[in-house]
Amino acid sequence: MRIKTLYGGALVLFGMFVFPSLVFSVSPEPQSKKAKRISHSLEKSAALAEAKGKEAVKAFGNRIAGTYIVARELDAGPSRILTIFADGNLSSIQSIQFNGGAAGGGFSNQQGVWKRVGTREIRATILDLSYDFQTGDFLGMAVASYDLQFDKTFQTVTGTAEGKIFSPGIDPLNPGDAEPIDEFSDTFEAQRVVVDTSAVEEGGL
Repeated sequence: MRIKTLYGGALVLFGMFVFPSLVFSVSPEPQSKKAKRISHSLEKSAALAEAKGKEAVKAFGNRIAGTYIVARELDAGPSRILTIFADGNLSSIQSIQFNGGAAGGGFSNQQGVWKRVGTREIRATILDLSYDFQTGDFLGMAVASYDLQFDKTFQTVTGTAEGKIFSPGIDPLNPGDAEPIDEFSDTFEAQRVVVDTSAVEEGGL
């Protein structure tokens, strides 16, 4: 019998190759590495979800951003110019600011912030300064909550506003047990202000 040893662990026996049995073993992945891998995957998924959420908020803000007008008869309530900014800010000016509003005094333009609360709905917290018409004395600060619902075309917005006025020294955002010196409310429908380009289109450049 002729046996010849070859490199690689094989034997030649009667002209045939005979390979020894090879046993392979795979070490299990350490738990610490597995946990890190899972944690990294979860963090990546959370980051992607957060990025998509921010993009959705930005897109919605761009959709509603603009200036809206409320035009009313004198005895039908205040007229209003409402401006909504894509970054989450909001401002408003009303016709009754200059001839007597809540508490019988005047008040400044309104400034505030908004947050999306529905498919086409936002809620805003608005502040303004109240003053006495006769003396110009500061009467306090008003805080109001606006609920604004947009139509499907985002050209019309229906709003409700409810607010309170607090005396000087009272934080209107955290009044505690302080009683307001007056309260107010309003319901309105505003139309988006658009640029009329018909004359340019008809006459050309």
